[in-house]
Amino acid sequence: MMQHNKPGSPYHFTLLLLLCTWLSACGEQRFQAPLAQDFDLPLLDAEESVRLSEFRGDVVYLSFWASWCIPCREEMPHLQSLWRNHRDEGFQVIGINVDEDPEAALAFAQEHGIEFPLVRDADREVSKQYRVAGYPSHFIVGRDGRVHFSALGFSEDDSLAVTQEVQTLLRGSADGQN
Repeated sequence: MMQHNKPGSPYHFTLLLLLCTWLSACGEQRFQAPLAQDFDLPLLDAEESVRLSEFRGDVVYLSFWASWCIPCREEMPHLQSLWRNHRDEGFQVIGINVDEDPEAALAFAQEHGIEFPLVRDADREVSKQYRVAGYPSHFIVGRDGRVHFSALGFSEDDSLAVTQEVQTLLRGSADGQN
């Protein structure tokens, strides 16, 4: 003969607990942004170098670019403007150039009036660390040292998304909490 479990029995309580545990696992899953790979690269126009870790606590936009890259030419004026508008809030841009000819990269920078640091990844080792698949590739590193945004290419639509992401990260604290 089959026995019916009464409401409030240990069987029902166990079933309810399992159901609640299962449902809670279906909720929002927070993405844990990966730590940005540190690097030390020489400036294009000086004998000094730039180390990413020196900017910990700032929001840093890394742009991997080349002078022959058409979308890079479209992205640079936006980056220059974004950097000017937010540099006093702890926003940095580091342009990571992959040209074989550093003179072509310097001419490009002068033509576009670039004022933020431009470094040279001559052997493309940093590009490999970041798994750069094409140009421009960009990564936005939060104050917590983690990569919160990355993309390949550039369009006017990207400009708005990037600006919003930078503004959001600038409002956040060093531990990544908003």
